[in-house]
Amino acid sequence: MSRYDGLNLPQLMDLMHGLVMPDPVPWSPETPGWWILFGWLLGMLFISGYYFVQQRRRNRYRRQALALLSAIDRQADLHPAESAQRIAALLKRTALAAYPRQQVASLFGGEWAKFLVETTNHDRQVAEAADRLAAAAYRDDADGRALIAPARRWIRLHRA
Repeated sequence: MSRYDGLNLPQLMDLMHGLVMPDPVPWSPETPGWWILFGWLLGMLFISGYYFVQQRRRNRYRRQALALLSAIDRQADLHPAESAQRIAALLKRTALAAYPRQQVASLFGGEWAKFLVETTNHDRQVAEAADRLAAAAYRDDADGRALIAPARRWIRLHRA
C-alpha cells in the first residue's frame, strides 16, 4: 500500500512541491567569441563614423554651393543675365575650392567648358550646357534660369 492511497486530489496537490524556476539567463555574453564580435562591431562602427565625418567635411563646399545656387534661384528680382553671371561665378568658386588653383583659375571659354564636362565624366546634361555655363559670365543675353539645373548637376557630380 502506498502513502498516497486514499487521498483526494486537493490533498495530493498539497503534497506537491512548488515549481522550481531556473536561474535567469544573464544578459552579458558568457563566451569570449561574443566579446570579440562586439569589439569588432564597435571598431567597424567607429571606423564608419570616422569616414562619414571625413566625407561630410570634404563635401561641405558642395553643400554651401548648392545652398547659394538655391538662393540665386529664389531671387525673383534678379535679371536673367545677372543670375547667369552669379551662377558662373559660383561655379568658378566651387571649382577653386575643389581643385588646385593653378589648374582652375586660368580657365575660361572653351577650356572652362571642357573642364566642366570632363570633371563630371562627360555627363550629358552638363555637356549640353557647358558652353552656355562657360559663357554666362560674359554674355548679357544669358538666361540664369536655364543654367540652374546643369550647374546644380555639376556641383553634385564633379569628381574632386
